[in-house]
Amino acid sequence: MTADRGARGLVAITGANGTIGYACVVYALQTGYRVRCIVRRASAIETIKTGPSVQPYLDLIESVAVPDNAVGGAYDEAVAGVDYVVHIAGAWPMLHLDPDNDIYHPYIRSTRGLIEAGRKSGTVKRMVFTQAGAGLVDSEDGDTLGTRMERVLNEAVQVSQTSLAYRPPLKSPHNAYCSAKAQCMTYLADLQASHELPFSIAQIIPGTVIGPSEFCTTSEQARAHMDRQSKALLFDDVAPRYAFGFVHVQDCARIHIEALDERVRGEDLPKWYVAAGTVEEGTDGDKLWNSVADMIERDFAKEVKTGVVTLGRQKVPINMPFRVESSMTEKMLLNGDKIRGLEDSVREVAEWYIQLKRTEEKADV
Repeated sequence: MTADRGARGLVAITGANGTIGYACVVYALQTGYRVRCIVRRASAIETIKTGPSVQPYLDLIESVAVPDNAVGGAYDEAVAGVDYVVHIAGAWPMLHLDPDNDIYHPYIRSTRGLIEAGRKSGTVKRMVFTQAGAGLVDSEDGDTLGTRMERVLNEAVQVSQTSLAYRPPLKSPHNAYCSAKAQCMTYLADLQASHELPFSIAQIIPGTVIGPSEFCTTSEQARAHMDRQSKALLFDDVAPRYAFGFVHVQDCARIHIEALDERVRGEDLPKWYVAAGTVEEGTDGDKLWNSVADMIERDFAKEVKTGVVTLGRQKVPINMPFRVESSMTEKMLLNGDKIRGLEDSVREVAEWYIQLKRTEEKADV
């Protein structure tokens, strides 16, 4: 994964200090881009620069703070002069957030604002937007979607028409999140199909992002950082409410940055790429979850026996309506390499956590 340093151009990455964002920063630097990190707080860039993987590339990193991405012109300066944009930043639908003012309006306004900033720049060639499986479902269905995985999540999957129709005032953070995602996905897909912009738009639907973090140096930090699926499987934690596929963090980042490459012409872009491991046809959520639980019992038998790992075999996500089929994304962006799904990703998280525990135990002796 070597390339001429910075020769592929300047890419602006919003949410650069987040899980996906930082992994994108690393992969972009390693594959020949310069990176402008867009963060909410200036202090976040200092954290990014402490990352072990970016140390050889510090001279290729610049930054802009955008405290509120929903105000008019928020991104104008941030994307001025860049060649590419990867937009990841966004609010998670936490219960304490106001549905309209903290979730819906910021998503809609920041998306439209970024498009306008790209128009003004005169330099942007392609924008990549992170989306979410939440845009494919109706929030008001509640926990009724089951684990049968009867629907297919591929590059042609359709947004929820009911979520697309919701408007403020919205009922809940989840209602606002599903609605905003469905509307942003449709708005961007229509823009891309119109070919009216001076740049192309690629959208990515990631599954749950799973993987270690190089910023965690203790097992306690690692456990706090883990995604909900890993916590449920390895520590018998709360069953996740939704699962729309699963992806290793490095594969997710690779897909985002490879989607910038204009070897796939704008007119040939799919409606969206799918950043999640393909699940074999005929597999349902319970079967998939139990196969990973079997792997944990087999590969980490000692840790299960001693209680380092507390297997959550019964903590299957409540809603798993989709079976992922991402072969088109693999072919178009990854040279046919397989996207790592739940089993491979959780195995690596377990190895990472257990190694940290062993290191701590040795230090205590």
